[in-house]
Amino acid sequence: MTKLIAFDLDNTLLNTKKAVTPDTLRVLARAADLGIEIVPVTGRVWSSVPEQVKAMDFVRYAVTLNGAEVFDVKNGRVLAEFLMPVGRAETLAHVFDDLGVMYDIIAGGDGFMKRECWENIGTITSGEWQTKIIQGTRRPVDDIFAELRKCRGIQKMQMYTLDAELRENLLKAFPVVFPHALFTSSVPNNIEVNDVTANKGDGMKYVAEYLNIPVEATMAFGDGLNDLSMIQTAGIGVAMGNACRELLEIADHVTTDCDHDGVAEGIRTFCRGIDE
Repeated sequence: MTKLIAFDLDNTLLNTKKAVTPDTLRVLARAADLGIEIVPVTGRVWSSVPEQVKAMDFVRYAVTLNGAEVFDVKNGRVLAEFLMPVGRAETLAHVFDDLGVMYDIIAGGDGFMKRECWENIGTITSGEWQTKIIQGTRRPVDDIFAELRKCRGIQKMQMYTLDAELRENLLKAFPVVFPHALFTSSVPNNIEVNDVTANKGDGMKYVAEYLNIPVEATMAFGDGLNDLSMIQTAGIGVAMGNACRELLEIADHVTTDCDHDGVAEGIRTFCRGIDE
């Protein structure tokens, strides 16, 4: 008996047009009517979550920034946060500078990046949607280290590169050099960095425990590397048809892709009474 459904947003709940289809929306609303908790679990900051998702009145809790924040949507209250120490983030920022890559930093829901990176981010993004999100939720600063030292802790860092070989090498090397940080990815041009205590699986588990729901009664949907912990933790871990190889290999079930209502199809497969 599933009591909580968690899902990633981009390329999972949201199709490639960044929208939730009417069928998927209806299935989610029906699941909520049946008493199932509906929980978005995203790498995004809450301010950049699409209005279509924010308008879902059956969503009470959300996990944002890859698990760095657990958020009470209805009351606008942070229930838990898992932060990276400022000193560790500063060390990583110097590494990113030495590599010559663009990067940003998010703390307290506020994102910032070097002015030249902010102005030129469109040259390495996955499309206009990503450029719009980054420039809309990060502010340009002239001294990123001075800004960083004002923070009490870091929710997330993100570096960007179009060099696929460099990205793959860094995803392998970084965890060895920085064992207290977690390195994941959600799109082909980024590496996302959180404290090792912040991940989607533990964020989803926190909400379940807060609501006295056994983790065995949870179901999760995802497509990217940053969804791996959530798919492994959930009672039923579902990979989208468009998911990365790592998720496809460990998922309990593979549903259709994000452009063919994969979330709705997965819920229908495992939850009784959805179409009644």
